[in-house]
Amino acid sequence: MRRRSFLTSLGAAAFVAGAAPTLGTRRALAAPDRIAPLTFDSTASLLAADRDELTDESVVAVWAEDTAENVDEDGDDDAVIYDDTTPIPLVAADDGVVGFGAPIAQNDTDFLSGNEEFVLNVLDAEVGGSDDAPATVLFDYGHDQFYGPWTFEAFIAYAEENGYDFEWSDDLTTDYADADAAVITSPATGFTADELDALRSFVADGGSLLLFDQSDFGDYDATANLNDIAAELGLAFRFNDDQVIDETNNAGVGFVPQTTNFNTRFDYFTDRDGLGFELDADETYTVEVVDVTDGDTVDVRFEGGQEEAVRVLGIDTAEKPRNRSAERAEEWEGIDSYDYLGEWGERATTFAQGELSAGDTVDLRFDGNESVRDAFGRLLGYVYYDGDDSGARDTLYNRRAVEEGFARVYDSGFEFHDSFLRAELAARDSGLNVWTDSDPENSTEIRNGPVEAIFAPRAASVRTSEGAVDDKRVPVYAAPTATQERASVEYDEIPLVGVDHLARVAVVGSPLVDESYEAAEGFPIDTSDYGNFAFLTSLVDRLSDREGDVLIDGGHGQFGVDYALSAEDAAYYQRYLEGIDIGFEGVNDLTSGLLDRARALLVTSPVTAYTDEELAALQSFVDDGGAVVLLGGDVPAAARENLNAVADALCTDLRVSDGAVVDDASNLDGDASVPVTANFDEWFRLFDGYDADASYKGARGGPGRPGCHGRRRGDGQSSSEASGRSNGKAKGKRKGGKQ
Repeated sequence: MRRRSFLTSLGAAAFVAGAAPTLGTRRALAAPDRIAPLTFDSTASLLAADRDELTDESVVAVWAEDTAENVDEDGDDDAVIYDDTTPIPLVAADDGVVGFGAPIAQNDTDFLSGNEEFVLNVLDAEVGGSDDAPATVLFDYGHDQFYGPWTFEAFIAYAEENGYDFEWSDDLTTDYADADAAVITSPATGFTADELDALRSFVADGGSLLLFDQSDFGDYDATANLNDIAAELGLAFRFNDDQVIDETNNAGVGFVPQTTNFNTRFDYFTDRDGLGFELDADETYTVEVVDVTDGDTVDVRFEGGQEEAVRVLGIDTAEKPRNRSAERAEEWEGIDSYDYLGEWGERATTFAQGELSAGDTVDLRFDGNESVRDAFGRLLGYVYYDGDDSGARDTLYNRRAVEEGFARVYDSGFEFHDSFLRAELAARDSGLNVWTDSDPENSTEIRNGPVEAIFAPRAASVRTSEGAVDDKRVPVYAAPTATQERASVEYDEIPLVGVDHLARVAVVGSPLVDESYEAAEGFPIDTSDYGNFAFLTSLVDRLSDREGDVLIDGGHGQFGVDYALSAEDAAYYQRYLEGIDIGFEGVNDLTSGLLDRARALLVTSPVTAYTDEELAALQSFVDDGGAVVLLGGDVPAAARENLNAVADALCTDLRVSDGAVVDDASNLDGDASVPVTANFDEWFRLFDGYDADASYKGARGGPGRPGCHGRRRGDGQSSSEASGRSNGKAKGKRKGGKQ
């Protein structure tokens, strides 16, 4: 997914008290006396009057951070692309007219950012309203605006408490006589000559004008209509037909850049009391349904009038046809038709509208494992309603949508994940609604050829609890050109995978199935020819003595960080497994009984430690023939220690090392932190593509540890437990490193 349709502990939630920012997403902090960072959702940039780069600092009030870029999103070749060294302007002002790249104060804005304070500061600086003499602001709705005054009601109420009277206007030729300022947002239809003349006269007479654009990703021509106004007024700036992207400073996704790159020549940035609609995660709020957007998004109104979009927590419904670009069939078991999913996106919306009608009263609750808001500023919540006309709001819509077959479970860390999954499995088994045409057993086999090479994101080496791992236990090494950084155990050849056949455990120094490296997710090259999926599946299957699904743990914070994976981060691996008739599910509670359906469990670097009860459940799973594969990497020390503690509890001496494995010569797309290797020991029969009937040579798989939990897993000592450097020479036939 384009990480992810709701990022539970990330994004805009970083501004909620107590929430932590996304790892890998840097956000600049405002000075104590200045407003919080500004958030620009789907924003255009601004240009000079000659449609070249706008570099005049006397005009630009706000720039994007220097990590931003702009792109021609609508593909019409009519965007001006800024040079890498030129700051990208997002707000400009000229002679009482202020242009914004996006409508940054609409109702669904995350008002914990500085947006509403900023726009009010602009009004104060350009107009100067007061409680004693309120200034009149006209808000135009006469040009087919999507963002009309009705979408700014929260800000309008805020401004009216601070010295302004707002009036709606659809006639720009007559209503300006008594106004002090006007607001025009992304007009879908153009302005007549009379209207442009009226605007020019209004500004010439001292009126102020706020113009809000938006990214023209849909080629709606609103930008051109605003530029007609700018040209008529002879402004020093124009609006660009582009979209600004910032993959570093953002509210959880690149097209929602954030910035504190302010031009303090303008008196727009003083901190003040804002709307700041903060919610207590432990409270239940009784709210009114305003609108049902789709099967998993509902707009609600709180007491006091604040409207918020609620992303229904823990579920995902299919996208409606107009949002097809956001859909991924790989997430839907046994379904590959986008037309079919689009149809069920519409039906899920109809179902939701039948359960939750405008005007209904519902209870909104939050989850202690999740943040209150997602990356887009939407609330993440459970919606309880009167589902049986009893008068009691005790039906959980989130669960009912799954039970009725209109939604799949979203594999984040929410409390009810595993019970929701059981409901989904029942709906799938019954072929309910969206699952009617689900047929995973007949999915086409993909990516299951011979393993010629694998890539290892964020790689670390493998060692034992005593030191170096013996080469008899290593099926995969880094290429000979690889080196280690900050590692406490040195090798001539660097082991990336260690196998302990008797313990039914493997330790891998990388999260091999991270979908971030898929071309469909925006990675710049096609990685489908690499054998990560086939190798990992051969490994887990041949360590296991059970039938069933491959599960992946998501209950220890893996979803909320960039260095670990939940099922939501491995949809393409799920699709691969379907093609070879193996199921793939996420599990959050290892004591819930879901391990009973599994042949193997994948565990990526856990943010939180496992409890004794969970470790006992894992040990029982292994005792019953299940396999556990621990996928680590160059991760924070605490996460590595949590992963190695699981290895210790499962009676293997294999561990993930500290430090990073890098390769300047053999890597993915020139990134040394993603080494590529074909340095395989063919003695381990793991490289011919997955074959359920293939035999696995396990005698060299490692000794386990004698006497662990009263069980003797192996006899005697092995050289794998000796400390020091490995000689790096395999006894079997090995492929060479790929350069």
